[in-house]
Amino acid sequence: MPSKARFVKFRPWVLASVAAMLTCPTALRADSFNSYQLVESFLLPGGAGPTDSLADGRLMTIVGSTIYIETMPNGRTFVSQGNLPQADIASFGAAFLRVSPDGAKFAVGNNGGASFSNFQIGIFNVSNLTGTWFTAAHYDAAWIDNTKLAITAGDFGSPAFVTVLDVKSPNPNVPDNRTIISNIGGASAGIAFDAAGNLYTGNGFQGSGPSGTGATKEFSHSTWLAAYTSGPHINFEPSGTSIVDVLSASPLAFDGDGNLFIGGGDFSANDIDFVAITRASAVSAAVSGGGAINPADPSQLRRLDPDTSNNSNFYSVNTNPVLHEVYVRDLSGDRVYVYLDTSSIPTISQWGAAAFALGVLCAGTIVLKGRQVLGCQRAADNASNAEAA
Repeated sequence: MPSKARFVKFRPWVLASVAAMLTCPTALRADSFNSYQLVESFLLPGGAGPTDSLADGRLMTIVGSTIYIETMPNGRTFVSQGNLPQADIASFGAAFLRVSPDGAKFAVGNNGGASFSNFQIGIFNVSNLTGTWFTAAHYDAAWIDNTKLAITAGDFGSPAFVTVLDVKSPNPNVPDNRTIISNIGGASAGIAFDAAGNLYTGNGFQGSGPSGTGATKEFSHSTWLAAYTSGPHINFEPSGTSIVDVLSASPLAFDGDGNLFIGGGDFSANDIDFVAITRASAVSAAVSGGGAINPADPSQLRRLDPDTSNNSNFYSVNTNPVLHEVYVRDLSGDRVYVYLDTSSIPTISQWGAAAFALGVLCAGTIVLKGRQVLGCQRAADNASNAEAA
């Protein structure tokens, strides 16, 4: 008759300690603001315009009117998906490409088309490139949800503005495209939303001012939503909360931790040749009334310059929340520099904590049968091997 297994009882503190080690890895996670490191570079298809990431982490880009998609996440190989129907793209390429939050659609700005005056925004299905062109002035855009697109726009020499396009508008020639922010005293800039739905945009090139080139402001979700639903629209210059004044506020992009990335450049102020990453806590402090971020303070703003051989780069930047990557690219070339949030990679201390936790758990629940003890030891060994790797 087989002998009965006997269990060694464990104390409550054992469970508490193991639970803390196995369920609280964030306590060991580094600050992503400091953790972005340049890890590689790759080439987009020749003549590629703007890029964005799909829901599975693959990259999408546009060359003329042709859409290319990465064969697999991190594959760095792109395959043509076909041409956008009835596309009238400017000779210098599309203005923007933005994938919808659900990953099913993407928006592309035609940059005024061949005539430079036929401004259209296309909304297309990722799966088969079917879609519709809407008449709408534009410079950059960001999705609010799967049916509404926030757009920065403006005529040269006139104050810029922000509109919201309803991509389900029945008449694409006269769509529902309401102005929510007006009187940006200069050119259009980038646009982004934080996790709370607050809107960020700026002055891309100072005109009438008084805001200068690179002045980025935040507009709360309730404020811009009220402008959208009932009006009047928001006057940019006296309104909003100042976040930072750096580069040309274009483009703007948040990562998953709330760090705000800023591209562009201000040649008149020699404010060029880097991408700015503003610390999430500094952004939050500015939003809460603590004052704008100081660009000269490295604890609040980092400068990323992947191409140190060139002192005049004019960088764009966008983020990939799935892969925890940031893509930096000089607007004159097809090479993309990849920064990785290394805080998302388990550290030795995390693996060590996991191995120790397994050891404690095994010690507290020893089964006095060789096979079960061996299985517990193997689990701890696997964790230790992961740490060594």
